[in-house]
Amino acid sequence: NGSDKEYISSLLKQEINADQYLEIPFEPNLFALYKLFDVYVHTPINKELEAFGQTYIEALASGIPSVFTLSGVAIEFIEHRKNALVVDFENSNQIYNSIIELLTDKTLAKQLIENGKNSIQSFNLNLFIQKLENLYE
Repeated sequence: NGSDKEYISSLLKQEINADQYLEIPFEPNLFALYKLFDVYVHTPINKELEAFGQTYIEALASGIPSVFTLSGVAIEFIEHRKNALVVDFENSNQIYNSIIELLTDKTLAKQLIENGKNSIQSFNLNLFIQKLENLYE
């Protein structure tokens, strides 16, 4: 949804066969949605575009091998080939090759899933609130 919906829909129709993708308008149960993915890709076009980027944490918590650019909070904890594959901004070839690598290298995918879950432990909501309270004291 949003102001770019028609533009994105027209690009999809031009570039990809209709039987190769599914548009999901909105799914309130994000963790159920994430579980459907074989690979998760979130690649903002610059490091300032993502304010925080909870989507990084959600994807890793859901156990999905992921491809990211370093934007928002990802700059603080995402490490290439440790908890995700990191690609350069606006580099379609790197994104494509990373997706293929995750789909074919099950050992790497499993390692990224395990490390990804471990790397988000510091984003515990209670710990986050405690740190915020300490900041304001």
